[in-house]
Amino acid sequence: MLIDEVKIKVKAGKGGRGAVVFSRVKMTLGPTGGDGGRGGNVYFEGVSDLSALNQFRYKKELSAENGKNGKGGFSDGTGGKDLFLKVPVGTVIHNLSLEQDSEIVSVGQRLLMAEGGKGGRGNFKFRSSTNTTPKEFEEGSLGQEYELRLELKMIADVG
Repeated sequence: MLIDEVKIKVKAGKGGRGAVVFSRVKMTLGPTGGDGGRGGNVYFEGVSDLSALNQFRYKKELSAENGKNGKGGFSDGTGGKDLFLKVPVGTVIHNLSLEQDSEIVSVGQRLLMAEGGKGGRGNFKFRSSTNTTPKEFEEGSLGQEYELRLELKMIADVG
């Protein structure tokens, strides 16, 4: 069965939280909190398989991986993995949230649909000459979230 139109919801990953950590080593005291990792992006990629929209038949909500939280010792969190969704060439992507349209016209073409959130800053970034032991940190920002309608243009539609 060939599916030529489907409605889905995509969500990019959330950025990781910055860390509040202090060094316990003598002579190197101070903040050592790392930054959070960025959230994963959501991409659409063109393929030649016309039945590629079948993957969205039952799974309507798709999301990329969240970024990991920062750690001590200036260790930043790892970024979330990007999500690549394969769609057939000739697919028109209607962004219902932004009211924009995009089209995949060639095999291998990648289209960024939702951008992942930025990772938060750790307490090392908040140090200053007057505040040498900051307890502040930053939460990671949320990733973009969109409702989409995917429509496959067929030769019969043109005729």
